[in-house]
Amino acid sequence: MVVTWLSGVYGVTAGCGTVVYLREGRVPDETFAVADAQAIPDASAAVAAYREGAELRAIAAFGKVMLPISVAQVLLSILLVAASAMALAGRPGSRSFALQTLAANAVFAAVAYAMKTDLRAHWVTATVEAAQHIGGDPIFGKTSSSLYWLARARLALFEVGVVGFAVLAMLSKRTTIFLEAVARAEEQREREDEP
Repeated sequence: MVVTWLSGVYGVTAGCGTVVYLREGRVPDETFAVADAQAIPDASAAVAAYREGAELRAIAAFGKVMLPISVAQVLLSILLVAASAMALAGRPGSRSFALQTLAANAVFAAVAYAMKTDLRAHWVTATVEAAQHIGGDPIFGKTSSSLYWLARARLALFEVGVVGFAVLAMLSKRTTIFLEAVARAEEQREREDEP
């Protein structure tokens, strides 16, 4: 649940960062991004540097989609942090709350991935086109599929994968024993406090 807590904190940070970026409206210039990338001697590092700016420009171009997604990400990530903290503390009802929060985050990750299809196409196309100018090597023009796989791997490992492992952890026998022991200790403490 510590990893889930960290994932929630990352989600809050990323969502807030996107909202702030969209509110400020500062978009990296395409011409300067290509020139800066061409100044980097290593072609793969240059393409990676350009890709970061291309993602930001795509977020700005699809701001009407990204703003609600980012706000939802912040809210669900706050719930994930709270559910993780409650489960780590062994609070009553934390298991069901954590499982509901994890399910909501998994559904949100899938919906957000589907809603970002045009956004991904925008930055992948821009990166592939710029890679041909930056690297000068025709192999860099074939990075489209690898960039899409990068986005899929990010979804599978960090968004759905963490949630999946957390669900397995919440349903494990060890967690059941821990939560039952905490509940028994809490009941005993309440009985001792009664007059």
